[in-house]
Amino acid sequence: MLEGMSVNSLRRGLRRLLTSVAAIAVVASGLVSVNVATEAQPAAAADLSQFRAGNIISDSLFWDSNAMTVAQIQDFLNAKVPSCQSGYVCLKDYRETTWTTTANPMCAAYTGAANETAATIIFKVAKACGVSQKAILVMLQKEQGLVTHTWPSGWRYTAAMGAGCPDTAACDSDYYGFFNQVRYGSYLLKRYTQPPGTGPGTWWDTRFDLMKPVGRVSQIQYHPNIACGTQDVYIENQATHALYLYTPYTPNSAALAAGYSTGDGCSAYGNRNFFNYYTDWFGSTQASVPAITAYPAITGTARVGSTLTAGNGTYSGSPTS
Repeated sequence: MLEGMSVNSLRRGLRRLLTSVAAIAVVASGLVSVNVATEAQPAAAADLSQFRAGNIISDSLFWDSNAMTVAQIQDFLNAKVPSCQSGYVCLKDYRETTWTTTANPMCAAYTGAANETAATIIFKVAKACGVSQKAILVMLQKEQGLVTHTWPSGWRYTAAMGAGCPDTAACDSDYYGFFNQVRYGSYLLKRYTQPPGTGPGTWWDTRFDLMKPVGRVSQIQYHPNIACGTQDVYIENQATHALYLYTPYTPNSAALAAGYSTGDGCSAYGNRNFFNYYTDWFGSTQASVPAITAYPAITGTARVGSTLTAGNGTYSGSPTS
């Protein structure tokens, strides 16, 4: 069986994608805006006019498993919650004994260890599954507000990434727990990209690449209530495809106008909040394009004894054989 997964567990995990009706796990579905008094908000909100429904984040950023070291993750968590309320365990102080998992087409093997920090777990899972440590941190925040919470309940760790929490049923207890959630959530994100070793004829035969596929226009709902309408979205890359399978709604104009706050009755916030937190914490969700150096224009006729003039100008590259 897949990573110890029962058939019913697998079905419950897949049902998250295959349904888009009223949610029970509303935070995991992005139907509420995670913005409560106990969570420190960024000093300046991201510019949501830059939100691109078809390219929420560049592939090179989302799948960069070298984005942060363990020390950098720990420093980041410490900065987000300098002081945790008495009697609670904040993410910066969280520890868990993990277990060893075997490799599969989505993730390399994970070697378990006693008393691992949240930072270590995030780093190791990111490396194993080829997902950015920054992306995992943002997922933990947009699902449960866990990164910045100063008095997190046990449930926030139990369902930390909203993984195995379908829209129409309770969360699957097979995936309870922080390590389990980070591991399974990252596994799902990679699974949705249809990596080599998956597809017809394999144990992982579901064709997720045909659901909201890259390079095609898909109708993305604004809300589980289909009456709220849809947006035609051209899915540009695998990261955006995976995010829409994980949280299958795109923000409407009211959600985009609201920043971190609530929009209207047809607003959903999961992918908006992913963009918000990533941008405010780590910068643009779009990978920068290397600049082309401008060179002076060369004028004149090349011949023995002649002088060529280098003037100011811009260089325009062209293909060469």
